[in-house]
Amino acid sequence: MSTGSWHRISEGDPHRTVLAVDFDSAARPEAGFRRFAELLPSGRDLWLTAQPDAAEKELLDARAYLDAWRELPEVALGRVDTVMGYCVGGVFAAALVDEIAQVQGTRPALLLFDPEPAEPLSLYRDFKKAADTMALLPEQERADYVAEALAVCTATDDFATAAGQIVKLYETSAGLVFDRLVLDEETADDLMGMFRSYVSYLHAAQQLDVSQDWAKAVALTSRRPVPGTSLVLREHSFPLSTAELLNDQDVADAAHRLMEERGA
Repeated sequence: MSTGSWHRISEGDPHRTVLAVDFDSAARPEAGFRRFAELLPSGRDLWLTAQPDAAEKELLDARAYLDAWRELPEVALGRVDTVMGYCVGGVFAAALVDEIAQVQGTRPALLLFDPEPAEPLSLYRDFKKAADTMALLPEQERADYVAEALAVCTATDDFATAAGQIVKLYETSAGLVFDRLVLDEETADDLMGMFRSYVSYLHAAQQLDVSQDWAKAVALTSRRPVPGTSLVLREHSFPLSTAELLNDQDVADAAHRLMEERGA
């Protein structure tokens, strides 16, 4: 089941509703909340954010995302107990907790997975990840695009400027790949739109200050250094990669116990 802003990924008791914030994409290598929902014990109603359609065309601000996501599924109105966020999604999750608390009168718990604030170098890392998959480009050509992306992201503190330039760089490099693959226009536009949407997601996240909300949150983290852990109340670390974090039964069991502590 889906609404305009949410996808139901696990059906259960609407009085035990949990919301999850992440950039949902079948193309990403990391496990997401759809997989995580399969590992959690049944019983909770679990919903995952959908990205605004307009983000495929332009950079949206944080208010546009929060306005969309505060339109909760009807079954969840007044009953949200926990909001979860993965990586940069933890930024939006914190702000969404504030929005929901104003509406329902009680404050949902905040549960973070590898929490990470958005910064210009986030744009670089994600462009590099995309460029590394462009096997049809000669190695040196890919290296040149990656080097240009790094230069863009270190040359300015203006996130919007860097984001716009990274999108153009992706459109140029990916456009060459799509031409060589002879992709039809619709497929190419969908792939371009997905990247633009992700950059918009980062652009909006960096506008939010989460320091106060993260100070009340619990984080479940991978073995890598996670930038946001210095800001959280408590951390539980696991000997896993980021890609494996939402695909691990021990992590799911820990999340379940933390939600059970609240009666969720």
